[in-house]
Amino acid sequence: MFVSRLKIYNFRNLADQSIELGSGAVYISGLNGNGKTNLVEAIYLLSGSRSFRTNSSSELLKWGEKECSIFGSVTTSLGSEELGLIFTPGERRALSNGKELDSMTDLIGRLRVIAFSPADLSLVKGSPSGRRRFLDRHMVDLNPPFVKVLMAYQRALASKSAVLKQPGCTYAHLKPWNELLAQSCGKIVDNRVKFLESLSDKSQSFHKLYAPMDGDLSLTLESDFYQDGRVLSDDEILGKFENAAPREMAMKSASLGAQRDDLQITLGGVDARAYASQGQTRSVVLSMKLGVIEMIEAATGESPVVILDDVDSELDRARSERLFSALVSKPRQIIVTGTEGPSQQLIHRPELRILNVSQGVVTAS
Repeated sequence: MFVSRLKIYNFRNLADQSIELGSGAVYISGLNGNGKTNLVEAIYLLSGSRSFRTNSSSELLKWGEKECSIFGSVTTSLGSEELGLIFTPGERRALSNGKELDSMTDLIGRLRVIAFSPADLSLVKGSPSGRRRFLDRHMVDLNPPFVKVLMAYQRALASKSAVLKQPGCTYAHLKPWNELLAQSCGKIVDNRVKFLESLSDKSQSFHKLYAPMDGDLSLTLESDFYQDGRVLSDDEILGKFENAAPREMAMKSASLGAQRDDLQITLGGVDARAYASQGQTRSVVLSMKLGVIEMIEAATGESPVVILDDVDSELDRARSERLFSALVSKPRQIIVTGTEGPSQQLIHRPELRILNVSQGVVTAS
């Protein structure tokens, strides 16, 4: 799987242009602030996910403009396809080969992208919501139709939250939404548990390469609906919602649900979320991302596009070399941004393409 060409219009600070990426490794150089990260962000967006930098579509538009677009030529084992995104304030539209898709979710699965960026360090030390997004995004990478279950849950949760804020709310008002939430909740928790069982094993294998002295890495789900090694049934989940109703009505907010799950990260028997050092955090994140790449390859038979955005600023030389060695061990499109030039592992790849970004203009070296 690779993106061979990218076309940009009114996107952030980038000039309107068509950029040839080829089918292999790409190194994007340039001074900070000139648009390197904007370029890889555009590729990431074509996978159907929100930006790894912002949740606001309006921030993607060039200053003063009312519309921007991104188009990418994507090749997979199924053939070639041109994917497109058009952004206007508050709205996103997706296209395939010039035809508008019914929704943004229809993009999912057509292009899979795994991104490494300095912001990923928050995966370990940051909020539970960030860890849930990590789980759910990559669960959908493996099983695109599962996004419908996640969306059904979010719609029901939003409706329940609105009902809880209404004066005179009773359990009779909440019950229909709790029944819908219970149906989706068990599926979400079950998928998260199974995903983490596989990811934990693969991440542990990589972690032994990065930090063998730090002890075993283990990933498990913390959930009110996963007890004694099993996911609760829909009826049991509904019972929990019923028991929580008086508290929720008093608080006027939904205090129970899959939206409260968290990813427990244990390193050497200790909670890494609280006690991991900066170096240990880097190793854990790299191991988890590499584990996801292997899971996608095993499930789909294709390698995702891998983006490394300014990772040299966060990794010491030893970790950087091990990361690149792991990534170049298989034929993958690897897109790297930096200021120091490509690594030795990339330089020796015959298909390497080097691009330079200066004041938003991309040129080939």
